[in-house]
Amino acid sequence: PSWRFKVRTFMRVISDSLPSLLGVKAFDKSKEDFFINLVNDTMKYREDNKVERNDFIQILMNLKKIDENMEIDPNNESHVILDDKLLAANTFIFFIAGFETTATTLTFSMFELAVNQDIQDKLRQEVQTTFEKYGAINYDSTKDMDYLDRVISETLRKYPIAGSLIRRCTKAWQVPGAKGKLEVGDRVVIPVYPIHHDPKYYPEP
Repeated sequence: PSWRFKVRTFMRVISDSLPSLLGVKAFDKSKEDFFINLVNDTMKYREDNKVERNDFIQILMNLKKIDENMEIDPNNESHVILDDKLLAANTFIFFIAGFETTATTLTFSMFELAVNQDIQDKLRQEVQTTFEKYGAINYDSTKDMDYLDRVISETLRKYPIAGSLIRRCTKAWQVPGAKGKLEVGDRVVIPVYPIHHDPKYYPEP
């Protein structure tokens, strides 16, 4: 990340509205244009060629059709209008939150299995036993793999996808053992990496 990106991210941590007030976008215009064009070109191709697929883009296209058939008051702030930018934004979030996070977690999992042969052997045995039981590796059989679940969980503990999470308080809450109290609307920064790793603050990270 460039220093500009870091500054933009820091501004967003300070305040949700600060970047908008200053006219600062989260990403460069070139990246924004890329995703908007990607979504628009894909949708146009599918509409022109009558192509339908069971994927995220198709879900957005179906929602847009429903949206276009509804009478929506553009002045009503509670109504969300699915324009090209909003569709592209959802595609971008899906890519970052769904695709990149999964790929990164699997990469670290494979690394840990490569350097820990005993864990790799134990996990392989569980996979083979489960395959023999179900006859396939599918959603139900994967849910039955307890050791696989622990391998993924430990990977995420050692290599958390997000170093910290920012959330907004939805109800007042008294912090245990402290004078401070969280009020509705307060921004809370959750230090994921220290919670997972730092015994100085968390005795059992």
